[in-house]
Amino acid sequence: MALVMARPGLYREAIDAFNKIYDEPFAPQYGPQLTITQVHVPDDKVRNFSDDDAIRVLLYNHIPVEWVDHAYTYGVVYLEQQFHHSTMSLDIFREVDDERLERLKLYGTPTAIPQWDYGVVYLEQQFHHPTMSLDIFREVDDERLSNPILRSDSATA
Repeated sequence: MALVMARPGLYREAIDAFNKIYDEPFAPQYGPQLTITQVHVPDDKVRNFSDDDAIRVLLYNHIPVEWVDHAYTYGVVYLEQQFHHSTMSLDIFREVDDERLERLKLYGTPTAIPQWDYGVVYLEQQFHHPTMSLDIFREVDDERLSNPILRSDSATA
């Protein structure tokens, strides 16, 4: 889910595609009462949970675009952490980050919901991480590529 949130405009594009396929357009729920269905993914299936699955969950729950845009900082923090502590291939996260940077050029930085600003402060406190510049991933990637132990092609060298 966080990797969807880290890519500006991805969910908005999914809603546009949804609206082209279905007769009834996507209708976000705003409340005052919300119904959100939690998804349970068995441990042995987590690695198969794709971005498309995450988007389907958001659409099924009628999550407003603004909420996903607001979660952009969370997605970026998650992505940055994966570069340092991932148990998965860094290639996956590098591809997401490359796409994130391209999407920032197209859509700009998603706007947060001003009334929810405490959420960004909370994330920063939880991760002891200041709001990062958008170039931090390039620095991490450059460091990884210059270190033969961390390079994905080091096994063939």
